[in-house]
Amino acid sequence: MALKYIEEYRNGTLARALVKKIHFASKKKLRLMEVCGTHTMSIFRHGIRSVLPAGITLLSGPGCPVCVTAQKDIDAFVEFARLDNVIVTTFGDLIKVPGSSSTLGKEKAEGADVRIVYSVFDAINIARENKNKEVVFCAVGFETTIPTIAAGILMGIKEKLDNFSIYSANKLTPPALAALMETDGVKIDGFILPGHVSVITGTNAYRETFEKYNIPSVIAGFEPIDILHAVLLLIQQNEKEKPDLENAYPRAVSDAGNIKAKKIMNKVFKVCNASWRGIGEIPLSGMNLKKEYQKFDAAIKFGMDMPDAPEPKGCACGKILLGLKTPYECALYKKKCTPMTPVGPCMVSSEGSCAAFYRYS
Repeated sequence: MALKYIEEYRNGTLARALVKKIHFASKKKLRLMEVCGTHTMSIFRHGIRSVLPAGITLLSGPGCPVCVTAQKDIDAFVEFARLDNVIVTTFGDLIKVPGSSSTLGKEKAEGADVRIVYSVFDAINIARENKNKEVVFCAVGFETTIPTIAAGILMGIKEKLDNFSIYSANKLTPPALAALMETDGVKIDGFILPGHVSVITGTNAYRETFEKYNIPSVIAGFEPIDILHAVLLLIQQNEKEKPDLENAYPRAVSDAGNIKAKKIMNKVFKVCNASWRGIGEIPLSGMNLKKEYQKFDAAIKFGMDMPDAPEPKGCACGKILLGLKTPYECALYKKKCTPMTPVGPCMVSSEGSCAAFYRYS
C-alpha cells in the first residue's frame, strides 16, 4: 500500500474497500493474534472487530509489557518502595498493578517516595537532583524501550551517578511467539506483529520463528487501514495455504531494523531467561545488564532476589495473554476486577486486553 499521509490511513472509503475485500476473501474460520497492546487498543478504538466476518476472531497476545511482568517482579518493585532513602521511579501503568501484598500506589499513599516518569531519562534527572538518595527505575518494556534504558545507563556512567540503578524486567518479543506455539491448547492461525518493536528489531528478527513454525505473520502499523490490511494479508495467506512473513509497515520497518539502537542495547544488556506472567519462564527472552554494568543493577545492589509468587486467585490474565480465554470468560471480570479495583495487570494497563474490553465493549 503506497499511502503517503497519515490521514490516508484513516480514510473511510479505503477502510470500507478493505472490509469488502476481507469479506470476499474470508472462507475459513481463523484465530488471529495481535501481539501488541497498542494494536489491541487501536482495534477497539476503531471498531475493527465489529466489521470483520463472523469467522475471524482477533485475540490479544502477550504484547503489553505491564501485563506480562511476573508477579515476583511486581513484588520486587513494592519492596524497593519500602526501603529507606529510596526513590522508586516507574511508568504510570505499574502504579496500580497488585503485588502479593500491596501496590506501588498503596506504598506511595503510605509515604513511600514513588514517582511516575515517562522515560528512563526522567529517572536520571531525579537521580541528579537527589544525590543523597538512591533512585531505582522499574525497567519494564520490550525492544522499543530497551535501547533508551541502555542509553540511560551509559549516561549514568558518564555522569558518575552512583545513586542510580534499574531493576530489569525487560522482555524480547520473538521468544514469546515461539513459546505460544509450543503451549498446549493454543490455536493461532496468524500473527499481527508489533509495529514499533519491529522498527527496532527489523523483519529479520522474526525469521527464525517463522521458519520453524511456518505461521502466517504480518508486521503492521497502528492506523485502521494498517490493521485491516494486515488482516486481509493473513486471510489470504491462510486461504492460499502459503504462510509468509510480510512487512506491511515499510514506511517505518526495514529488514535490518534500527542498527544503532540495537548496538546500544546489546552493548549494555545480555540475553537471559525471563519469567512471563501466565507463560512461565521462557529461555533467552529477557535482558539483564552485562557484568561491566552491574553496578547499575538494583537487584544486585540491594540483594533483591524475590521468590516466585502465585498470580491472584481467580485472575485469568495469564490465559488471556495466551489466547486461551477472553476477558468475558474470567470469573472476576466486571465483578471483583474493574479499572477502579483491578485484580490483575490486564485490567490495569492502558494496553491490557481486559481494560480495552471494559472500556470499549
